[in-house]
Amino acid sequence: MLDFNVTIAPLVVLSLVNFVLSWVWYSPVLFAKPWMKALGMDDKHEMTDAEKKAMPWLFVNGLAASVIVVYGMMVMVNSIGAASFLQGALVGLVIWAGFALTHSLNTLWEGRKTVVLVINNGLFLFSYVLYGGILAIWK
Repeated sequence: MLDFNVTIAPLVVLSLVNFVLSWVWYSPVLFAKPWMKALGMDDKHEMTDAEKKAMPWLFVNGLAASVIVVYGMMVMVNSIGAASFLQGALVGLVIWAGFALTHSLNTLWEGRKTVVLVINNGLFLFSYVLYGGILAIWK
């Protein structure tokens, strides 16, 4: 049976961590240049007025997505009864492989380059495994 109990502290903390980690992942500090190059943008890309106007909505969507992914992970970790970091990390790995990776593979039909898939899934794999492990031990 699924366990929909929510512990607010890990939900809030990991949602914020996910939001910040995603921002850093796609920043010049890590993978912005190869990701932008693969999408056909140069590293001197200037935001258009439309892109600037959309930014607040993108931030709201990013925060909402962060809460949803952490909540979903929390439900799965609790429902399975993962009690150690390794068990929670394995839950995260299975969720990544079964859902994130398979959905990302379908974006190849859109003509996206493999490097975009690798960069995106690197973030998903890292965060799902990490959050699954943390949620298993943060009771």
